Amino acid sequence: MELSGWDAAAVFAKAFTYAATLGAAGAIFFLGYSGSLLLEPQRSRIRRLIVIALAAAAFASCARILLSAASMSGDLAGMFDGDFARMILRAGEGRATGIRIAGLALATLAISSKPAFRAMAAVGASVAAISFAYVGHIARSPDLVPALVLCIHLLCAAFWLGALAPLLIATRDGTGAQVAALASRFGNLALGVVLLLLCAGAGLLWTLVADATQFWSSDYGRMMVVKLFTVAALLATAAMNKLYLTPKLLSGHAPAVTQFRRNVRVEMIIGALILLITAAFTTVTGPPG
Repeated sequence: MELSGWDAAAVFAKAFTYAATLGAAGAIFFLGYSGSLLLEPQRSRIRRLIVIALAAAAFASCARILLSAASMSGDLAGMFDGDFARMILRAGEGRATGIRIAGLALATLAISSKPAFRAMAAVGASVAAISFAYVGHIARSPDLVPALVLCIHLLCAAFWLGALAPLLIATRDGTGAQVAALASRFGNLALGVVLLLLCAGAGLLWTLVADATQFWSSDYGRMMVVKLFTVAALLATAAMNKLYLTPKLLSGHAPAVTQFRRNVRVEMIIGALILLITAAFTTVTGPPG
């Protein structure tokens, strides 16, 4: 599989859109269930992070339209070709981008201190996260069940991956007791979310694999294998946090805070790699058949 420069740019733009959108959504969810454990300066920094992520997601979503047009034409002029832009906007990508922008706009209410506005922001964050389900192989299926499963998968991914940056912010100046409380609350909630994420992912994979031999020998299948191994590494790191470090944090073991912070950074790196792999095989290839 060969990638042109425009294809590579489109892949990175899509991965960045994933990261910014899911990151903003997850940070909004994090404030909802962990806000009471945070100090006001920490909440303020997380809100600033949300605003930056929302703006980045909106910019990247629009940039992807231009890069997709350039990728289709193979040159810079395609970015400014109205025919290509209209073709993309009328297809699933245009619909997904419109839904995402609307969700991101509603999610800006996260900066408010009013509970009703924060609830509306969570709705907007959820809409933005599931907007990716409106484009791709699953979106073209006449069966609504795979699309619903993909929406669940995206929301779970946002919950998990989007919590990592806020957790890192809280561990920089939080006390050992506070970090322990945050790790415990996140870990308890994430246990069910990760299980749901894996079940949804397995369901999606089952939907995509019509012919196992043909699927796993294709570029799409090989990249899926790489993604699965990367997800396994992420799960191993998360399991270490939940089963080994969180009990140490709760017992007041001070060095565990440093290790927990390091592991959160590792999870962020692995998560970014997963999003990049996902962007690659959903942009430049597709499931066989």
